[in-house]
Order: sequence, then structure tokens, then C-alpha cells
Amino acid sequence: MLKPGGEPRAQRLLAAVGPDPGPRATAEALLMASLPTDPEGRTFHLLHSSYAILSVTDEALAAQPFTDDPDAAEDALTGLVERGQEAGPADPAVDARAEAIGLLAMVATMGTSVLVGQRSTDSAVAVLRHHLDRIFGGAEGGGAAAG
Repeated sequence: MLKPGGEPRAQRLLAAVGPDPGPRATAEALLMASLPTDPEGRTFHLLHSSYAILSVTDEALAAQPFTDDPDAAEDALTGLVERGQEAGPADPAVDARAEAIGLLAMVATMGTSVLVGQRSTDSAVAVLRHHLDRIFGGAEGGGAAAG
């Protein structure tokens, strides 16, 4: 789902940040890639959610791997938080893995809330940035574009 170099949408969002994004900007781009902020993101979220729901009720589908590397996004975000902790902007007291898990779960759920009209894309992006600011201590390098 989300891994550096593995998803064209994430790569485009990351490229929009600049040539040398720090860990916060990279994390934001990776997470933004799965929010339905535009038609491509909406399609991504619908397909991902549909597959997940179908795999619960279809034994043949459930027997197939959901992704090639199910922990790739979690590992990538954990590494970014750890890099931020080492470089100084991220809170050294946070549990990097727990934060990565929470960010991924939050973005998945917020994506659904955007699709069903409970939340606007602007609101979802603001909430994501709020949590990234809490972890990383504020925006670095501007942040990824919202679409």
C-alpha cells in the first residue's frame, strides 16, 4: 500500500515537496497518498476498502495475500519517526512504531469518513497534519500538497 518508491501517487506527492524532504514531509506524502483528496485517491481508497471487506467474507480471496509486504507502510513510517527523533524535530519520547500504526489506522478511517461525506478532504488533511505536528513538532519543508 504505502512504501517509498512503491506507489506512483506517493512519489508524485513527495516530488511536489522538493528534492530533499525530511522525515515529516516524507511521512505526510506517504499518508496523503491514501486519502481520497482527488479522483485517483478516491479510486485507490475504494479499491483498497472493497478488497479488505470482500476478503472477510470470501474464503478464496482471504487466502490470498492482501499486499506483497503487509508491514511495509508501518515499517516505513516507523523509520521516518525514528529518523525524526535522531535528527531532532520528532519527540524522542514517542513510541515510533505505535505512532506509525496509529497514523495508518487514522488515515484509513478518515479516508472512509471522507468518502461517505462525514468529513471534508480539507478537514481530513488538517487532522493528519495536526497529528504529524504533534509527533514531529511542526511542519518541515512546507508539507505535501493536498491533492
